[in-house]
Amino acid sequence: MPTDADNSSGLRMAVLVEGGLAVLAVGAGWLMSIPLRGLLPATMAELSSAVLRGLVATLPLVIALWWLVHARWPAAQRLRMQAQRLVAELFHSASWAELALIAVLAGVGEELLFRGVLQTLVGRWISPEWALAIVSLVFGLFHALSLLYFLLAALVGAYFGWLVLEYHDLTAAIVAHALYDFIALLYLSRRPPLAA
Repeated sequence: MPTDADNSSGLRMAVLVEGGLAVLAVGAGWLMSIPLRGLLPATMAELSSAVLRGLVATLPLVIALWWLVHARWPAAQRLRMQAQRLVAELFHSASWAELALIAVLAGVGEELLFRGVLQTLVGRWISPEWALAIVSLVFGLFHALSLLYFLLAALVGAYFGWLVLEYHDLTAAIVAHALYDFIALLYLSRRPPLAA
């Protein structure tokens, strides 16, 4: 059974990794002359619209989570058990606020890096659609707990990438990513342990 020290260590690691991705993205964006600020809303009205888009964009992700949690498909059940064990190991006694911090850092750090920097950078060399596809596969590899999770993460990465291409703004992708991660972390960390 994980201890509070394990939980604290998992929380610290998650904050360092996800926060580090944001720092890496800002530094890489600066080095490669990618104006990340240009991918964020300029006015409060634009910010409000983008946040609302992100909230709405979370709905398909939550539906997919619900399906995954209730699926009887063996690969989905194995993935659910893997994810639940990992989350329980890292965050079994994390508070809602701590889970929210991790989720926000993941949304900001991963979207700045993958969609803000990498998708923009690759899009300089090839079409934006191919850049979206390539960066989505890299995003999937970054999350590859299993083949199924790689595929699902790549699809979610493509969805976030599409949001950025469609609206020329990272905000909706950041909000959807962070809110989905918070819901998934909260759900998985509060469920009773699964039998093997």
